[in-house]
Amino acid sequence: MDGRAQSALGQAREFFVDRGSVSASGIVRPEIVDSWERSRNAGVDATQLDLPYEPDLDFDGSLSNCARPVLDDLADRLSGMSVAVVLTDADGRVLERRVGEGELQRRLDAISLAPGFSYAEEFAGTNGVGTSLEGAIPALVVGAEHFSERLQAFACAGAPVRGPDGALAGILDVTCLRSEANDLMRFLAQQAATDIEDVLRERGGVGIRRVMAAFRATCARTRGPVLALTDDLVMANRAARALRPLDQDRVTTRALELGVGGRPHQDRVLLADGPARLMITPVPAERPVGVVVEVVPSRSSLRLAGGDDAGRNGPRTGELPAPPPSTGSSSTWVPPASAGERPLPGLAGDSRPWRTVAGALRASAGAARSTVVLGEPGTGKAAAVRAVHGEVRSGARWIVVDGTDPEAGVTLAGYAAEASTDGAGAATVVVRHTEALDDAGAGALTALLREVPPSWWVVGLLTAERTPEEGPIGAVLAGFATSVLVEPLRRRPDDVPPIAAALLQRLAPSRRARCTPETAALLTGARWPGNVTQLLGVLRRALAARPAGDVEAADLPAEFAVTGTRRRLTPLETAERDLIVSALVEANGNRSQAASALGIGRATLYRRLRAFGITDVGR
Repeated sequence: MDGRAQSALGQAREFFVDRGSVSASGIVRPEIVDSWERSRNAGVDATQLDLPYEPDLDFDGSLSNCARPVLDDLADRLSGMSVAVVLTDADGRVLERRVGEGELQRRLDAISLAPGFSYAEEFAGTNGVGTSLEGAIPALVVGAEHFSERLQAFACAGAPVRGPDGALAGILDVTCLRSEANDLMRFLAQQAATDIEDVLRERGGVGIRRVMAAFRATCARTRGPVLALTDDLVMANRAARALRPLDQDRVTTRALELGVGGRPHQDRVLLADGPARLMITPVPAERPVGVVVEVVPSRSSLRLAGGDDAGRNGPRTGELPAPPPSTGSSSTWVPPASAGERPLPGLAGDSRPWRTVAGALRASAGAARSTVVLGEPGTGKAAAVRAVHGEVRSGARWIVVDGTDPEAGVTLAGYAAEASTDGAGAATVVVRHTEALDDAGAGALTALLREVPPSWWVVGLLTAERTPEEGPIGAVLAGFATSVLVEPLRRRPDDVPPIAAALLQRLAPSRRARCTPETAALLTGARWPGNVTQLLGVLRRALAARPAGDVEAADLPAEFAVTGTRRRLTPLETAERDLIVSALVEANGNRSQAASALGIGRATLYRRLRAFGITDVGR
């Protein structure tokens, strides 16, 4: 484009900036006029260049990794020329830049065409990146065609880069000084974009094929349930599809919580038909792309020692360590009677997992079977046991021993001696923080379980996600007849609104404050690592922030800044959303750290943030 043409373009642009229209037809290409109009409507300053900067982009994600060999090769071919090669994400934010000539590098730095800055049209006006992004088609912008005066010394050609699914993944841009512009720029940009798409397709296809191959191989050697999980799909064999929907959700949720990276490992999960082991095998490609999960019933590994206690084993909704082979115990898991699966008196919550806990505890209390109650801190273990005691064993003594008390061993030894005497009255003995017992306490609890009379119900509360298999308490747990797992609040979201309502009534009985529907939805979708205890603290702060009226979404802490989606999320999507929110909270809003913790690329994380309406969580 010669100097005369550039001069005419410059005059047409100035007229447009002043009047909002083009002075003469035929001087400016229609696509450039359209871009000028979009830039003007977006409020872009034609004389200044103020670009947003985001340091926490997906600089090491799939797009960047696939593009680097192409960018390096193109940069080598252009060595000695005053040309820069730029890669952006699907939002126009610069991920990679290759520029060899020092003066050009200095000038590009002056206009912030550098990693982390956005060249979307709404910020930079008409340019090769933003204009190509708007139309999802190649775009060449030279000199005065740029809307911003700061960019008129340059020429840039942008070409869309599409992922294997056809969606726009980013923009490949070739930039040089206006005086050195030529038609080769457009060709170079399109060719490089095509090369990057080929690498994305090849690597993405290999990853999916490897996951499918591992899935088929696992299905071939087992008849049990098998699932394969990637960022975008879930595969299940016939046995896995036959699982109850809640069980499928539990397996996939646990696998998502553990992530797709790392080494093969095992985990435990409670299903409707009893405890099971999850054999989780990551499937690597260039990086781990998914996992294959085999569900193995683990009843045989859950047999308990206990001599005469073995015959009294009953409902069981948790797991205990496998006993020594010499015990000869043959207990099996028995589903709790459905008649007992009703809400606990005085406690909020009506979800299926909570009713299952209630039924199991009622059955154990009625038969006086010694019981371990497992669960994360703040899930309501002690409250549930107290409620069942009041309902089923109201005439029995209520005894509480704290495992963190240095005198717990002495106290338990005294009760063990009392239990061995004739005529001991009915009692419910609750050992809080059982995992904290020292050697003396563990020995005394073992003696109590061995001497326990038929009228005593001994309950050990275990504040841990997983059963400890080492230390003083590891062996004593085998002396219990049954166990109950209290699911964390994040796995029973239906209980959150009624629990929140009950807590509000407790915190502010005279206000009759309620949660607005939006507030209730945000609370329901939260992960709640601190469970009910954390929910109580959040509501207390919300009430302090709004001394009158109902609790609104704005009263909640920053981690609840999730706008949500209008459609109803599937259980798998809900689990994924909750994991993302939790990771962002733990990373104080740092998206790079959150993506690393989740084992996904930052580009994937950004897509999911937009899909779930997650905005400033953790920040």
